[in-house]
Amino acid sequence: MSSTDFYTVIGVSKAADADQIKAAFRAKARKLHPDVSQDPDAGKKFSELNEAYEVLSDPEKRAKYDRLGHQQYVSGQPAAHARAQQVEYSDLGSIIDAMFGGSGGGGGAGGFGGFSSGFGNARPQRPRKGQDLKLGLTVALLDVHNGATKQISVPSGAGYKSIDVRIPKGIKSGGQLRLKGQGAESPTPGGPAGDVMLSIKIAKDPQFTRHDPEGLDLTLDLPLSIAEATLGGKVEVPTIDGRVVMLNIPPATESESRFRIGGHGLNGASGKRGDLYAKVRIVPPSGAQLTDALREALAEMQGESQGTKDDQPATESSD
Repeated sequence: MSSTDFYTVIGVSKAADADQIKAAFRAKARKLHPDVSQDPDAGKKFSELNEAYEVLSDPEKRAKYDRLGHQQYVSGQPAAHARAQQVEYSDLGSIIDAMFGGSGGGGGAGGFGGFSSGFGNARPQRPRKGQDLKLGLTVALLDVHNGATKQISVPSGAGYKSIDVRIPKGIKSGGQLRLKGQGAESPTPGGPAGDVMLSIKIAKDPQFTRHDPEGLDLTLDLPLSIAEATLGGKVEVPTIDGRVVMLNIPPATESESRFRIGGHGLNGASGKRGDLYAKVRIVPPSGAQLTDALREALAEMQGESQGTKDDQPATESSD
């Protein structure tokens, strides 16, 4: 039990209002909390501060304290004296949040990790884990196919450090990688560092797109000339490996037709591989390609097509 006047403990005059008392308590709690203070008596002083604030922040208790005086208020009257464990922990928690950017730690009473807010001194603090860092990394689709190792820079103390990141095959866009122990240092001596949570973004590829954003199948546009689409034939199709495969195009192939080329998609982490889908895009001739002979051939095809339409019997519509 504190033997010092509660107003003196908090550092305000008896005329201080509730806001002044609260502000003074917050400022002093920042300095005296055992997690940050080097004072060997910090635990005791912090407990006395809690005790004083518990009384002076309650209008009824404060009025009784002012009426009886400090000695009489705390002199062996179990129902009258203040108990440190009744302090308003929501205020204390916000202080620790402001100091450490978290909820104030783990296992102690009222949210203070390892600190007993009763009448005893502070218990030894358990090491606390450092803050996790959230970062992003953009990789190429080819890196997803082959797997890759990338180097990133992460904050470390007052500067930065470089670490290598292994990109697993087949990872999806938005996938998360946890880099254990590469985050912020612990705020307590001997505590473990936090982790780095790395979000992967896959850059747009000039040739291939992911058929399913979370899968291994790929799609690419396959340009065909009118002759190739009309007459059919063999065409070369590029793959993400940098090779080509030959694809048979049947006669009278329409635009937007899709052909599946098995086993030429993305590699997956488990050894599985997706498929490649070639989507037909018919490209009309232009410039020097449009020769007189080609014009005549196209005109003849158009005439035959129109004649076929004209040969179709007319249908009657009923009123």
